Amino acid sequence: MKNLKKVLALVLAFACAFTMFAGAAFTDQADIKVKSDVVDTLVSLGVIEGFEDGSFQPNGTVTRAQMAKMIYVLRTGNSDASAYNDDKTSFTDIGSHWARGYIKYCQSLGIIAGKSSTIFAPNANVTAQEAAKMLLVTLGYDAQKAGLTGAGWASKTNALADEAGLLEDVNTSFTAACPRQYAAQLIYNAIDAVTVAWRDDAYTKYNYNGSENKTVGEKYMGLNKTVGILNDVTKDTDKNTFSLTVNVNTTESNGKKLGTFTKVTKDYSALKYQKVKVLYKDKDNVFGVYSMTDDNTVVSNVMDNVKLDSNKLKIDGTKYSIASDSTVYVDGDKMYTTDGGNTFTTNSKATNAKEATIAQWVAKNSEGDNIGKASSVQAISNTDSSKINILKVTTYTVKKVTYVGTDYINAGGARKDDDYNYPSDIKKDDYAVISSKGNYADDKGLITKAETVEGKVTGTKGNDQVMIDGKWYTADYKAGTTNVIEDWPSSNATVKLVLVNGFVEFVDTVTAGTADMVMVIETGSSNGLGNSKVADLMFSDGSRKTVELDSDSEYGYNNTPVTFGSPKLATYEVSKGKYTLKKVSGTARNGYDIYATATSQDVDGNIKGNVTLAGQKTDSNSKLFFKSDAVVFVKYKTDDYKVVTGKDVANWSKTTLKSVEALGELTSGNAYAQVAVVTMDTKLPGASNSNYAYALDDPYEQTIDGTKYTFIKAWDGTKEVTFKSEDTNTGITKRTAFEYSNNSDGTVDLTRLDNKATTGVNGEYYALTKITSYDEGTGAITFDNSSCDLSTKNKIKAGETTILYVNSDDKVGVGAFDIDVAEDVNADGTVENNVIVYSEAGDDYINLIVVDVNNYMHS
Repeated sequence: MKNLKKVLALVLAFACAFTMFAGAAFTDQADIKVKSDVVDTLVSLGVIEGFEDGSFQPNGTVTRAQMAKMIYVLRTGNSDASAYNDDKTSFTDIGSHWARGYIKYCQSLGIIAGKSSTIFAPNANVTAQEAAKMLLVTLGYDAQKAGLTGAGWASKTNALADEAGLLEDVNTSFTAACPRQYAAQLIYNAIDAVTVAWRDDAYTKYNYNGSENKTVGEKYMGLNKTVGILNDVTKDTDKNTFSLTVNVNTTESNGKKLGTFTKVTKDYSALKYQKVKVLYKDKDNVFGVYSMTDDNTVVSNVMDNVKLDSNKLKIDGTKYSIASDSTVYVDGDKMYTTDGGNTFTTNSKATNAKEATIAQWVAKNSEGDNIGKASSVQAISNTDSSKINILKVTTYTVKKVTYVGTDYINAGGARKDDDYNYPSDIKKDDYAVISSKGNYADDKGLITKAETVEGKVTGTKGNDQVMIDGKWYTADYKAGTTNVIEDWPSSNATVKLVLVNGFVEFVDTVTAGTADMVMVIETGSSNGLGNSKVADLMFSDGSRKTVELDSDSEYGYNNTPVTFGSPKLATYEVSKGKYTLKKVSGTARNGYDIYATATSQDVDGNIKGNVTLAGQKTDSNSKLFFKSDAVVFVKYKTDDYKVVTGKDVANWSKTTLKSVEALGELTSGNAYAQVAVVTMDTKLPGASNSNYAYALDDPYEQTIDGTKYTFIKAWDGTKEVTFKSEDTNTGITKRTAFEYSNNSDGTVDLTRLDNKATTGVNGEYYALTKITSYDEGTGAITFDNSSCDLSTKNKIKAGETTILYVNSDDKVGVGAFDIDVAEDVNADGTVENNVIVYSEAGDDYINLIVVDVNNYMHS
């Protein structure tokens, strides 16, 4: 029988035990050593089945019973041998065996023999030699006449099998159990083997007219094959099938030129322009298209590795000769030149247009010039000469997905599903890799999710290479031009790289990158200002230290100095203990969307008015908002520094800032700072952020969940409070006053006040002294300390001056009391200090008075 549908039931595995995985790669595909054509062909014919877990188990073995079934199906085209179950046989060990019908049929034709006249051993493993002997009989050899029985059967089998081509690529022992993959190779070879007939006392593979007999595939399976160049693959309209155009030599297919195959169920675009073998029954019944790997030269790479070297194509260091009639296709379009190789077009009718050669095109676009390093390249030789005659190039663009609808996505513009194929799980904020429709048979572009790598940059080379997790990544931009990727990251930045074929197409910010930013408070030298070899830095965790600078630092070390009172935002990297500071700007945004600056601006939960956003429109109504988790470095008062969150800034009451420098994101047209330096000459805005207290005891330390904290019991004017701070070196001791500001996590930042010094009129001062006069009506007050008696600072201001009453002897706070001029007089006539007084720079009033109710302030 020649019914090919019945042959689809042919199996290479344990009878009826497996689930078919036709057309799909097996989970253990990498373990299959035979050529892919072998497995692909047999899968397409329904010959190979895998296991339920999707594996093929190429090194598993085949039993003698299974081989009998395969031979039966090969000869009859029928998978059901139950009609032979009750036939007579000399074998006594196959009684009710599932394969008894197959075995009896094959025995009747002399295809199989037993271990003896009565023993077949159906469950024993078949050897490659035994399988070859069975297939030789299938080819037409008579076992007795051909010498395939008796003492010399093995050597005769080897000789005839080799002559018939059955043993080609069967790289396993002929006498050991045959692995499944090499049983597949034997059957693959047999399908294409020519059948033989006995004539004139000899076997011949030729018929009377001198032509070769039919192959096993042709004789028993009704199969044909043809070889040619696959010129086109087109998806049939509104169908899941394809039409193929193959350039077939007239000597193929029995002298008939066959150029078109229809109703093909698989897309073979990947083999376009290659020399292929088409396995078919008729033009609309194609079972497989396979690359003629021995005749083709196919080299795949990326444009970064493609060069022209002495008129040869050099790909990743290997040179290939170029055919004189070569052709270039870019995104499916044939390339033409109008001036001999400097200008290219897809318009074949353009003035002076001639088909561009590979040499012309590569000379202009070598290593990704004009077309991108990450573009995919396939160099093909399909002429049996190994000279490259086809260059197929696929280019890509990367866009961020901003919207996903029911029938389109927006990725740099609307991409309708009528025009593009894209994954169903693609979503907003994914990065899409887009290639044009000319590359695909269905005349649709393709959108796939971009590969991304996220991590900390631990090394850089030039302006186009970065290292993450020990691996280098290179930017994809046109060779010989300026890097077109904005905000190329510096060392220590934490970023997400968007990749195509391993090249970086886009750099995205990761919020954690704020940890790689610092506030540069001042630069100088170890011997004082001048050589700028050191810098005073505050880090995002609130720590502060003086570091040594490397000569490449953009701030300090004879480059741009940072002066006291005008701190700067910077990124940093450390090498051998030295810091290299990098400026941030509109062109060096470290992967952030926006760089914002502002001077002398009002802040009231956000910064508003004349905020400059680099690269964005700026007007008088510009605003800069703060992400709640933003890292905000603050310089306040004369020389105080701290780190607060964006949430803290959002709670600030209205005040005026001196300057702002920020990096952040642009969302729906609004600018949001993610890391910033804010400078002001006043105290921190808002009562919730700046307060005073008196330490009732020395601090103590405690570690909680791995973090060490400082705890200080203090009087805040109304109650005893135990403050919790991450600063373990506050310098605050009992019976001293301090300033504190609340953080959103329940901790406080503490600033000791007893080291403040007078700096002139309206300057900052702290003193342990005594009151010499006080006018309750006007608030005027004087102290027995000239530093505290500056003309504009000797006044208590209602609502602004904090007054704390304490019993410093007992180390407790007390309720409301009166401020009195010191009255206690010692035996020697001196009067004791009875107050602590503090005033901030710039204020025209006293900020804090701590009054001892016993008129004697213990220190």
